[in-house]
Amino acid sequence: MGSGMTDNINVKLNCLFPTAKHPFYHLRAYSNLDKNLEYRIKKVQVNGESVRDFYIYHNNLFKKNRMVKGGGLNEVIIRWDWECGEDTDVEISGTAVDKKDLLSLSGRITAPSYGGYWNSSWKYYAGIVCKETAAVSRVGEPVHVTLALYSDRLTDPEKEIRIIAVDPETGETEEIPSQVYAKSKYSCEEPGERYQPTTICEVVFFADVPANSSRVYLAFYGNPDPRIPGYESGLKVTGEGLGLTLENQFYNVRLSERSGAIDEITLKMGIDCTFDHHLETNGALHWNPGIYAPPRPWLHASDWDPPARYSSTRGKIFTMTRRSGPLDHYPETEISITYTFYDKVPLILISSTIEINKDIDVKALRNGEIVLNRKLVQEFAWREPDGNIGSMIITDGPRHPRQAKILPHDSPWVCFFNRDRQCGLGMVTVKLANFRKDGGFSRTFQPYSYLHWGPWVYYARPLVYTFLSSNPGKLITIPAGNIYYEKMAFIPVRFEKDNQAYEYLERIYKQLTNPLYISVVEDTDQRAPSKWMPPILVEEFEEIEDD
Repeated sequence: MGSGMTDNINVKLNCLFPTAKHPFYHLRAYSNLDKNLEYRIKKVQVNGESVRDFYIYHNNLFKKNRMVKGGGLNEVIIRWDWECGEDTDVEISGTAVDKKDLLSLSGRITAPSYGGYWNSSWKYYAGIVCKETAAVSRVGEPVHVTLALYSDRLTDPEKEIRIIAVDPETGETEEIPSQVYAKSKYSCEEPGERYQPTTICEVVFFADVPANSSRVYLAFYGNPDPRIPGYESGLKVTGEGLGLTLENQFYNVRLSERSGAIDEITLKMGIDCTFDHHLETNGALHWNPGIYAPPRPWLHASDWDPPARYSSTRGKIFTMTRRSGPLDHYPETEISITYTFYDKVPLILISSTIEINKDIDVKALRNGEIVLNRKLVQEFAWREPDGNIGSMIITDGPRHPRQAKILPHDSPWVCFFNRDRQCGLGMVTVKLANFRKDGGFSRTFQPYSYLHWGPWVYYARPLVYTFLSSNPGKLITIPAGNIYYEKMAFIPVRFEKDNQAYEYLERIYKQLTNPLYISVVEDTDQRAPSKWMPPILVEEFEEIEDD
């Protein structure tokens, strides 16, 4: 070809469904070129409309420079929301490497009569890819996703957003119950390429993802007048303020009206066994965080009456309660506790933080604490970080004030159980993090976990604990700026056989510590900048890019 000539080539086309690799409706244009040809694709049009989201592959290898060349198969994956039975024309143009010759590719296809765009009443969608990496099949796993959408594209996120599962082989769709929460909006007086009004919200739904695989879900929006989704739910929430009662298919939980702490947990599933404490102090089942700096009294979050701050999020997929504030008598502290309860999920997620705002000398600083009436449980099982599993009759260990069993602070799970009543209550450690805001190392003092029994049974994770040491008169200074974070889960267990219960807890531990990897893929709006827009910096610099 001579300078300026155009090579016109017909391409073959497929209409394809959203996949984990390309989580959007798309067209596949493919062709072979002469060996001597090499072009950079500059423009893609579908039915006369310019498309900015397209991806180039040569012999199945992604080409970030958008080059097609001879000597193999060239594919152009084009994001296009095709509908069943529609006629589609594609035009692809490129420029030779030497910029002398042009390339023109074109093709036409009639879309199949199945598997097209889910519902034209919803104009936009974001692809959500859920990837499983821990070799554990996920069924009904809660997935929380943050969406940031152009504000003029949607009206009411709670009414409008729909989560749709798509079969990548057949295009068959299924609406998945979801819940929208935590809405906010960024507004700007002079919208432009750098600043654009944005609506932000969180969405939660249940995902099914086979082990070592991925699945795509689509978050549709852009329907100004949708019906209100009437999802059914097994999660029931009653009561007001702190003293809520929460029930799903697996358990019934009652929260303290005074502190908002978990007061009792009833295992359902045909067992109807209630775990509680109700013997001393506030009588709660869940106590932490807790602190003891004598001569001040030993206090826990369960002693709040009430906490300084409280809020909740209620819905059909999940309900969350949040409490925070200083502990009474301890103005140096700021603590927070969050409970999360789901429909169709057998566990209760608990996260807490302890922030030290002023130096304090303590004898005890504890987390991960549960207290039970000893009449309810006789045995105790645990899994150590190295994988070894042990169990014991609780009263075979030393009695209070001695510790019945000492375990590593990061033991993956423990379980209290009553073999006669076939019930158990497990605790899974999900994440522990200690850090110091002003730099340096966070302070703990010989952290560990331990089992203790008297009229009650309790388990706790000390961060600092000289109270039961050989030298109990010592106090440890915790400098201001130390923050301690913990995430764990309570799991009511139907305890029939040891191995089955242990495997069940191990699977939940593996799931919680290896959550699904989530990525969100959106379309490129025409108002988005077409070229790299550098950030606003104190001094300009040249961004270094690979050739």
